Amino acid sequence: MRTKRFRHIEDGVGYDLSISDLMAALCCIFILVTISIVASLKEKNSLADKYQELQQDIFLDLSEEMGSDLEKWGATIDPETLTIRFSSDDGFDARSAELKYGYKKVLQEFFPKLVQILEKDKYKNEIEEIRIEGFTAPDRTDPYGEGSEHDYTSGIELSQERTMNVLLYCLEHTKYSQETDPKKKEAEKEWIRKHIVSNGYSLSRPLGSDGKLIDENRKLSDDEKAASRRVEFRIKTNSDKIVQQFQNKPEKN
Repeated sequence: MRTKRFRHIEDGVGYDLSISDLMAALCCIFILVTISIVASLKEKNSLADKYQELQQDIFLDLSEEMGSDLEKWGATIDPETLTIRFSSDDGFDARSAELKYGYKKVLQEFFPKLVQILEKDKYKNEIEEIRIEGFTAPDRTDPYGEGSEHDYTSGIELSQERTMNVLLYCLEHTKYSQETDPKKKEAEKEWIRKHIVSNGYSLSRPLGSDGKLIDENRKLSDDEKAASRRVEFRIKTNSDKIVQQFQNKPEKN
């Protein structure tokens, strides 16, 4: 049986192209695409492994270094988001942004330990941000009604002011730098100033009494309000951004 051939003419030059030649070319293209997909999956898995390993290492170091102090401070650590959570009820009076004396003492112990861990050589270049995030709960005394726009707006102002006061207190009133050499000490402080930020989120992201996020549109119980009224230190690594960009997903706040 003869192989069917196609004749192609270009610029006056003709050559024959058989079906077998076409199939061979398509097979080469298929192989190249398969190799590209496999390489992409390997890279994705490698990034995911690196992300999980980094998260786990930081969580274990935080847990080990802070240990029983976490309970004393009334704090918890979320291993998935690297969030150290403090109850605002313990840190501030109702509707006040002024830090309580006891909370100041906690920050004086907590913040230097946090910096000491994150500035380790194995983590220092992997940290994108140290976020101080504040959240409020619906105010039962709000005359406009629970969950109203007025309540949300006042909550934004209060949560932002609280987190800013926490940030300033940590930077100005805690001995977070362990360095004795003036140049190294200033470099350490500069690294912290470049990486620490504060944000207030008002009524968003309420928590249940078990510390898990719940539906923010439903009415909260007193226990859920107490859990939702909080300040958090959240550690964001560069791996977060890399994985999100690789997956073509927008970065979460």
